[in-house]
Amino acid sequence: MKEWLIRIGCVLLGVILTLGTMHLKTIITDSDFTERSESVEQKEEKKTEEEESSQDYDLEAQLKFQDLLDKKNEEKASEEEKKTEPEEVAIDAEPTDAPEPGSVESAPVKWIQDYPVINSEGTIEDKLSQRSSYDETMAVNAFDKIVIANSTVDFSNVKITVLGDSLTAGSNLDDSEREQYNWPSQLKDILGCKEVVNLGIGGSTVSCCIDHYPMCRRWSEIDNDSDIIIVMGGSNDMLFENKWQFGEIAYEKRMTAGTFCGDLDDMLGRMKWTYRDHNDEHYCKMLYINPPSTILNDAVYALDTGNMVHQRTFAEAINTIAPAYDFEVIDMYNNNLLNSHDPAINAQYVYDGIHCNKEGYKILAEHVASQIIQRIEQ
Repeated sequence: MKEWLIRIGCVLLGVILTLGTMHLKTIITDSDFTERSESVEQKEEKKTEEEESSQDYDLEAQLKFQDLLDKKNEEKASEEEKKTEPEEVAIDAEPTDAPEPGSVESAPVKWIQDYPVINSEGTIEDKLSQRSSYDETMAVNAFDKIVIANSTVDFSNVKITVLGDSLTAGSNLDDSEREQYNWPSQLKDILGCKEVVNLGIGGSTVSCCIDHYPMCRRWSEIDNDSDIIIVMGGSNDMLFENKWQFGEIAYEKRMTAGTFCGDLDDMLGRMKWTYRDHNDEHYCKMLYINPPSTILNDAVYALDTGNMVHQRTFAEAINTIAPAYDFEVIDMYNNNLLNSHDPAINAQYVYDGIHCNKEGYKILAEHVASQIIQRIEQ
């Protein structure tokens, strides 16, 4: 009788253990399923947020583009209203169909004279108070794509020359990718230009105070038949030059050779004299790109704040000096584009804090293309 009771007890214990194990497996399985479900839901929510963000950028770009078109239409209507009286025709006047050599009318594309600055007003701090560099870059890029897609300008007979440093040369790209994906090459593809000459050299400064392929000595390599000249310089100056090598921005104090301000002033003045004032047979448009904000300058500046110069001061010098010599500024610094202080920008487009990957260079090329198109009557 005792043996039977022991056997029955063992059987009951086995049944209890089996049922307990099955219940535990059910709990674990339900937990895993719940976690997997939550993971899928999170991914779907993230995907939805990204899609909504992209739609917001597109909508903002569409509205901005429509505002631009409305403004152009208003200006055109205003000009037509002024033309109420018929033009007098001189009887013995010689034909004036042929444009004057070297004039803006002789250019292969029709530039708007006295083009208003389209870069948004305010400083980089103003921009950062509104939204991150990533959001700003995505919104501006969405607008740039619309401008490019709607462009009717024919660039097939246009030659562009770009003077710059490693950002222009395409550093941070593999040797097999550099020639195809540096931003001047991508600019050529976007606009369909006849030719884009890339004079970018890694490590090149604007000033001669650091003797490493300074632009102030090699600007004359630019061909005289260039229709558009673009300078993108200052990235290396702000990393290596102290306040004495920087010089002073004020006109009466900046004429000092061997300083950034002095050499920039002298270089742009000579370029204006050569390619604009004394280029009677060819009209040339000149642009200067103020480089994007880089986290590397902060690191250099923090090491010796008493002697080094912050990038905002270099940007101020470019924005002051370049327009004085007919260079229109594309201010990527104050517009907060591709700013490597933003972790999202640094992670996706500017891996080393200053140089872009091919996607970043494409954003840069599209912005320059859009800026050029907007400076031409369509």
